[in-house]
Amino acid sequence: MQPTSKELLEKVSKHCANQLTMYKFNTGTLKISKKYREGRITGLEYLGELLYYYMQEEKKIQQHFQEQILKQMQTYSCLNESEYKSGLYDALNDALNEIRG
Repeated sequence: MQPTSKELLEKVSKHCANQLTMYKFNTGTLKISKKYREGRITGLEYLGELLYYYMQEEKKIQQHFQEQILKQMQTYSCLNESEYKSGLYDALNDALNEIRG
């Protein structure tokens, strides 16, 4: 089974943080040039910022999903009370309850 987007972002973030620590603070034990080290650190810092951005976006998905359900409910609020409307609202409310836990 493939990891969720959140799990993937967390895994890559942890890897980048470990690599960044290694390249920043192991100046004597790593046999690499100064320029290579600087390039590697710059790349890892960029990835860290990119990962942070996408982790924040991932958190917003739940909120956007909930907003779309509420928008759909508002769209159908003009329907006359009927079994159809009750079934529609029950399905949408069930989804909202799942989101809210």
